[in-house]
Amino acid sequence: MRDTSATDDDEHDDFDTMDNTAFWRKEGSLSVTAASIGCSRWRVCVFTVLAVLLLAIIISISLTKMQVDRRFSAVESDMKNMSQSLVSLMSKIQHLENHGAEVVRGVNGLRLSLNSLQTQAQDFFTEVDNIQEAVSQLKCRFNTLQNNNTQHQCCPSDWKVFFSHCYYFSDNGKSWNEARDTCVNMKAELLILKNKEEKEFVIKYTRPLYYWFGLSDERTGQWEWLDGTLYEMDDSEWMPGQPDNWQLHGLGGGEDCAHFHSDGRYNDDHCSRNYRFICKSHAYTA
Repeated sequence: MRDTSATDDDEHDDFDTMDNTAFWRKEGSLSVTAASIGCSRWRVCVFTVLAVLLLAIIISISLTKMQVDRRFSAVESDMKNMSQSLVSLMSKIQHLENHGAEVVRGVNGLRLSLNSLQTQAQDFFTEVDNIQEAVSQLKCRFNTLQNNNTQHQCCPSDWKVFFSHCYYFSDNGKSWNEARDTCVNMKAELLILKNKEEKEFVIKYTRPLYYWFGLSDERTGQWEWLDGTLYEMDDSEWMPGQPDNWQLHGLGGGEDCAHFHSDGRYNDDHCSRNYRFICKSHAYTA
C-alpha cells in the first residue's frame, strides 16, 4: 500500500518549491522590465532636451541670420548711397576744376591786359612829361628872348628855381623811402642842402608843415646826406633835444630820417611816417 502521507508531503514540498521558484522568477522579471522602462524614459528625456536645445539653436540662428541680413541690406544701401554721393561729388569737383581752370585763364588774361595797360599808361605819362618839359623849355626860351637873349634858368612847371637848381614841393605825404624813389622817378633827388642860403630859400616854402629831405643815419648809424657826404652836426639846426632816436612810438626801431619841423629846424622821426617832401634837380638854361 502506498504511503499517501509521504506522497502528500512530497507533493506539498514540490508545490512549495514550484511556487517559490515561480514567485522569484516573477520578481526578477519585473525588476528587469522596470529597469528597461526607466532607461527608455531617460533616453526619451535626453532626446527631448536635445531636440528642444537644437530647436532653440536653430531658431536663434534663424533670428540672427535675419538680423544680419537686415543689417547687411542696410549697409549695402548705405554703401550704394555713399557711392552715388561720391560720384556726384567727384563730378562737382571736376566741374569746379574745369571752371577754376577757366577762371585762372581769365585772371591771367586780365593780368596780361592790365600789364599792357600799365605799360601803355607809363608810356603815356612819360610822353606827357616829355611834352611838359618841352613846353617848359619853350617858355624858358621865350623868356630869354624877352630878356634880350640873356641866359635864363628854367624849371618844369610847378617847380621853383633857385640859382641853378629846381625844387619841387609835394602836396601829398609819403614815407621817406617812397619820397626818395618818387624824386628819382622825376629825374631828381630828395633834397640835399649845400649851404645856408639854399636852406633859407627852401624853408620859406615848408613852414609850418613837415617835409622830408635827404638826410638819414639809417645806413651807417651816422647822419649823412643821400650822396654819402657826412653831415657835420650843428645843434642850432635841430629842434631842442633832437635828434633823440626816440623808440617809444610803437613803429619798431628808432628814428633814422630827418625832416623840416614847423619852424624850419630839423627833427628826426621814423622813416615810415607820411610827410611831404622836397625834390631837387638841375635847372636847364635856354
